[in-house]
Amino acid sequence: MRYNTKPEFVGIKQIKAKQKSQLDQFEAWVSQNEWMQIHSSHYDWWMFPINKPSGHGFKWTVYEGEIFELKQDEVYLRNYIRGVELLTKSWGWDLFSAAIILNTHPDQRWQHWPVRLYKAALSVQLFGFDDYFTSLKKYALQLMRQGEAMTYGGYDLSWLFTTGVDPDAN
Repeated sequence: MRYNTKPEFVGIKQIKAKQKSQLDQFEAWVSQNEWMQIHSSHYDWWMFPINKPSGHGFKWTVYEGEIFELKQDEVYLRNYIRGVELLTKSWGWDLFSAAIILNTHPDQRWQHWPVRLYKAALSVQLFGFDDYFTSLKKYALQLMRQGEAMTYGGYDLSWLFTTGVDPDAN
């Protein structure tokens, strides 16, 4: 099983702590209908960890070993799914029913951050939450049909939602 052995990796304990702190912020913002706080914050790395380095290098990168350990913690998993749920609600999307939410707050809408949708979708896929991946894929495909580009920083992220074949895979 592969683990992140890079010296800058923060470790499982720090991922859990940072995720919980961020989720507490999400909950506070949602309780006050401050959806723009979610849209304008930076959280992708610890809320939805993936197996690829980011602007933070390998600091928050997880592989099979870390994912296995994180999945052993029921509280972490409950918080993880709640984070995905609140992110999708901030876009006006119901994660569980895979449908648009009707009668949303004006700020509950797509904010043109395809990298967030990509990271959340890749993360749930890596964590084995196939139903949630299917929901996020449905949302992404709907956005693409409406003309939204799934590119970020010069990278085409649409592969995750279309072919499923990572063009950068070794």
